[in-house]
Amino acid sequence: MSYLLILLLAAPPLGWIIAEIRGIPWMRRVCGILTILAAFLCAAVSVMLRGFQNNLYFTRAGKELLETSVQQLRAGRTEAVLRELSRANDSFRASYENNARWKEIVD
Repeated sequence: MSYLLILLLAAPPLGWIIAEIRGIPWMRRVCGILTILAAFLCAAVSVMLRGFQNNLYFTRAGKELLETSVQQLRAGRTEAVLRELSRANDSFRASYENNARWKEIVD
């Protein structure tokens, strides 16, 4: 499967180079357009995968926070839970650049 993907991504630029060397204008144009589309596809897939990774990161950490909070509240440790949630709230700095150490704060 990965070899097929590599072949599909490598074929248009190679065809473009061959068309340049042989002087086949229509093939050069087609391969050039396919190369540009492949580059956009790679970028879109990369962004999508990054979004999945971020969703997984925050979902796991949030689930852990909720489970631990509920467990501790059921055990009657209300003040300790409130203190730790307040400390976590004070430590958290929202950011678009990174994951804001969310997992570390939750832990």
